[in-house]
Parts: sequence; structure tokens; C-alpha cells
Amino acid sequence: DIWLRPEGGQLFTGSITEGTPGDPILPNERVFGAELGEDPEFPFAATEPGFQSLPGRDTANGIFSFAIPGPLLRWTGTQFVASDSIMTLVFGPASVESADGPVQGFSFATQPSGLLHDHFDFTLKGQGKSDPSVGVYALPISFEGVTPVYLASPTAWIVFNLGEDEVVHDDAIRHAELYLACGIDRTGDGTVNAKDLAVVLGAWGTNESVGDVNEDGVVDGTDLAIVLGAWGFTCE
Repeated sequence: DIWLRPEGGQLFTGSITEGTPGDPILPNERVFGAELGEDPEFPFAATEPGFQSLPGRDTANGIFSFAIPGPLLRWTGTQFVASDSIMTLVFGPASVESADGPVQGFSFATQPSGLLHDHFDFTLKGQGKSDPSVGVYALPISFEGVTPVYLASPTAWIVFNLGEDEVVHDDAIRHAELYLACGIDRTGDGTVNAKDLAVVLGAWGTNESVGDVNEDGVVDGTDLAIVLGAWGFTCE
């Protein structure tokens, strides 16, 4: 599930296990994998991931809202491009669908304790609301606090798989982590440059996560090649 976590007046997304409440896994996570069509009666739909917040003063009697900052994307095998399909999000009587540009979503509330564990219905629709094509799709989503007021989270991405091989899905998730969520920018200054190269070289031959760009357990030439291949890339 996606953990909605307030800190310093802003919301952040992390990962958390299922459960009420779940157990936090990572406090800062921006890419989440999901499967469409696991229920044969709803071949283009999913109810995962869910959204959780933990009990506490910062979330007590809270109201969150979300936005879809841009279009649904489709994985080509090498990159994400804008898709002709749309994603519909439904929770009770509220619904919204993705579009070519930003879309404001709807609000949802925590319990008085601050506990939240909600699951939206996600449904993929093809062009003209026809059946969608097999593939991997990435939905951008950001969250903000209405009560209390929290600034919007950095954009998170839900990478949905519709009938594609899991190897392809995993490749798309990793690409999203590096480029959509900007994990390729190791220093967080917004651009892949000499500072990021210095981070990789400084951790060379170790298993330090800061330099392990491809997360294979060692900082080596593969990590160097990824950084050099993305040289000048600017995070959105």
C-alpha cells in the first residue's frame, strides 16, 4: 500500500504493508507496482494499491485529497509515452478519470485517530472507452492535506500491468524509479551531472545504496554507464 506520511508541513509517500494499520516499509517511496485484472469478473480493474496513514496527532480527523498531474503513460519497452487510454478512479460515489493534462481528484478522510486504510477502484479504459490493449501503464498521482493543510507530495507513480510478462513489468517499474521518480539524480539537485558521477565513483566497489543506481548490490561500471547515459537529464 501507499503510506501517506506528513513531515514538515508536506505530505510524502512511502510503502507500507497491508493491514489496519500496516507496518511501514520505506518512508520515501514514489513508484508502486500493481496488477490489473486479477479478478476475472473485472479484467481491466484493480483495487490495489490501497492508501494508508497511521494514527497520530498529525493525521487525526484529517482530510486528504489527490490530483493526477498529467496523462496516463504507456511503456514502449524503452520509455514511457503518453497513452490513448485513460484510468478511472472511484471511491464510493466519487469518481475521476485521467486526461491529457492535470486533473483534480476528490477528498477522503481519516478516522478520528488519524488511521486511514482506503482502496480505490482503478479501471483502465481504451481509446473511446473501448477495451484497453495489453501493456504496462503508469499513472501519476500526488496527495495533499486539506485538514490539516499539508503541501502536495512529490508525484508518485502507480505502474499497472495488464496481461504483460512480469519481466516487462519489472523493467518498466525500474525505469519509472530512475526517470519518472528521478532516482537517477543521486544528489537530488534536479539534474544528472558531475555531482552524481562523483557519488558513484566515491562508492565504487562497495554496496553503498547511494551509488548503486541499478540496485544490484555493487557499485560498478553498470551504475557508471547509467549515469553517463542520462547525463544532463533534468527532473520534472
